[in-house]
Amino acid sequence: MFLKQAYVLFLFTVILCYSTLAQRNESGVNDIGDEESSKKKDVHSPDSALVSYFSLNEQGAYQSFLVSKPLNYFQEYDVAKQNNKFYANLGNPGSASFPLFFNLQPNPNFRFKSDVFDPYKLKDDSIKFYISDNPFTHLRYHMGPLKEQKLDINFSQRIGSGIYLGLSARFANAPGIYLRQRAYHAGGTFYGAFIYPTKRYGAVITYRTDRSINNENGGIQNIEAFLQNTESNRKVYSINLENAVNRGKSSGFVFQQYFNILKPTIIKKVDTTTTVVARKFDAGRFIHTLRFYKTGNAYEDLGLPSSFDFYPKFYNDSLTVLDSVRNIHLENCLVYSNEVPDTLGKSFPLQYSFGVRFQTDKLYQDIVSKSFHQTVPFGMLKGIIKHKTFFKASAFVVLGGYNAGDRLLEGNFYQYFGKLNHKAYLNFSKGKSQPDYYLNHYYSDNFRWDNSFETQDYIKGEFGLILKGFDLNVSYTRIQNYTYLNQKILPEQLTDALTILNGHVSKEFRIKHWITTLYASVQQVTPDSVLQLPAVIGKLTLCYDIVLFKNALHAQVGISGTYHSEWYQNAYMPALRAFYLQKNYVSGNYPYLDAFVNLNIKRARIFVKYEHFNAGLINYNYILVPNYPQADAGLKFGISWLFFD
Repeated sequence: MFLKQAYVLFLFTVILCYSTLAQRNESGVNDIGDEESSKKKDVHSPDSALVSYFSLNEQGAYQSFLVSKPLNYFQEYDVAKQNNKFYANLGNPGSASFPLFFNLQPNPNFRFKSDVFDPYKLKDDSIKFYISDNPFTHLRYHMGPLKEQKLDINFSQRIGSGIYLGLSARFANAPGIYLRQRAYHAGGTFYGAFIYPTKRYGAVITYRTDRSINNENGGIQNIEAFLQNTESNRKVYSINLENAVNRGKSSGFVFQQYFNILKPTIIKKVDTTTTVVARKFDAGRFIHTLRFYKTGNAYEDLGLPSSFDFYPKFYNDSLTVLDSVRNIHLENCLVYSNEVPDTLGKSFPLQYSFGVRFQTDKLYQDIVSKSFHQTVPFGMLKGIIKHKTFFKASAFVVLGGYNAGDRLLEGNFYQYFGKLNHKAYLNFSKGKSQPDYYLNHYYSDNFRWDNSFETQDYIKGEFGLILKGFDLNVSYTRIQNYTYLNQKILPEQLTDALTILNGHVSKEFRIKHWITTLYASVQQVTPDSVLQLPAVIGKLTLCYDIVLFKNALHAQVGISGTYHSEWYQNAYMPALRAFYLQKNYVSGNYPYLDAFVNLNIKRARIFVKYEHFNAGLINYNYILVPNYPQADAGLKFGISWLFFD
């Protein structure tokens, strides 16, 4: 009884603090985002050096970001929880995840299926090329209960004029609190970059390798035992699969080079004075990108025949299951572009990019193999109408292959106003796309089907406003022929239209030493029988921010809460590595509360976090995927250390 009273008192305190802050009309700087995405150095970080980084893109428009050490949200060590991302997972970092926001992101690449482990995968386009005159190392480590730990290392060094070498490696191990719940991820990227002193020519090359092992327990057998908390030792709960595992492996390389037609700068001489200025007209550059990668996933169950009843069907006479899928991708991309990484578009009044991709994909699905060849022309045009009015239009079309006929036409309009460059924007997109390949054709020991679903038509409109720290966004999406997995774990297509109306608002309040960050989102899906998502998601963080000992110590002490409304949650089938509809279990309407302390001492940042400290204070209904409870309360610790010499 005392714990419940303390919990109610805590909630009342949070609401009271937030109400007090909300009444003050003071704006602040929004620091939400990746820990290195800010262009400004942390004002409380005196130990810093000029280190920047850029990422790959097909236009060769490398935008540089300065490495910084923001303390806000440093306690969010799980990548699936950063940047206001909300996923339903199996109760363990690194496990299969499903996004709780619907976000239409069409692309022209062949896709076998969406990857439920995608938030934890290494990707070529997210590799950071660090540029520093001196050796640079970034070390990050965190640990949790039951030997949960994660280690990330970034290293970069210049070895000559314009030549940089780097390494990014990571290791993550999360055993989980239930039987056979371990998630293991390990991998790394190696890169080299050459940038000619005049910046007229440049080349980068990367090599990536990534592996994962996820034990699959199929969920606990008796969910009522958890809901009633009849046994506090989670290791004694019976599970559905006793010897099943999902393995993933990927590797590949990217080689990109560019050549500017004209030098980026020109030399002006006035009398005896010589100055170097940026060119007012850019004739553009040619960019060539060669991309190769191979991915493989295998599901293995050595527990048959005890797990026969877990699968809808079984097509094999052996006592083991081994369902594997491999994909080999080769791509050449040629682009002519004068696009520059200028978010305000002031460099040139008109920017453009035109190119073509030549893609080959080979798919191996057990004993079945397929090859696909497709050509993808694409283009982009953006410019300035008046001093602060900008537009951007882009399009692509797929010729040949499985995705033949896929296309996208997208337009973006944004207006800056006021002295603080407040922003209003309007986005519109329309196109067609084939359903993921596995929904039409799949062959394994547990699932087999051959379908010929219609192409999905989609249209999306979005309006947003960024004003005095408020970030407001409303979007409308309409999809014809939406394709999904039904309650029988079989593909099905909705011939009527599916509509998704979504809106969110976020705001950071700063009053003296208090920082409050609010995020709230609502979404309505019609019909909600084929796409199941929570109608309301919210997150509130309140912390006390202080600098001590003559700026030697920057500290934050705070609490954070995440809330999902009640909804029919998607179930998970590990043999298919996919989520599907279910109508038997409803959950949600539960807050997840964390308490944390963040510290910044010179080049080091440290967090101590008591995660989900309210577990069991109200009830035990903390579930995001049926039969997979979320973790109980646990103490987490993490450190991030920068080395510049």
